[in-house]
Amino acid sequence: MREAFRERRDMLCDLLAEHGVEVSRPEGAFYLMLPVGSDGDSENDEEWCEQAIEEAHVATVPGSAFGTPGYARVSYAAGTERLREAVDRLADTGLL
Repeated sequence: MREAFRERRDMLCDLLAEHGVEVSRPEGAFYLMLPVGSDGDSENDEEWCEQAIEEAHVATVPGSAFGTPGYARVSYAAGTERLREAVDRLADTGLL
């Protein structure tokens, strides 16, 4: 199971990098923090997460809920195809 999460993490980080989004590679969890705010304002991350669910149909959690405003928490517990689809949807709606 750990290997499956490692593969998903690496794939997600690589997909985001292809869209010009650099993220810190998590080492112990099955989620990553995606930079979304232009100025680190917590309202930006909440707004971004609302757009992600409403426009791209991708569920995320504002980083401000975890003390990291300007980021969205993205889980990679889903399978690889769902993760690819989520990145595609976010890119297609201009959120990446």
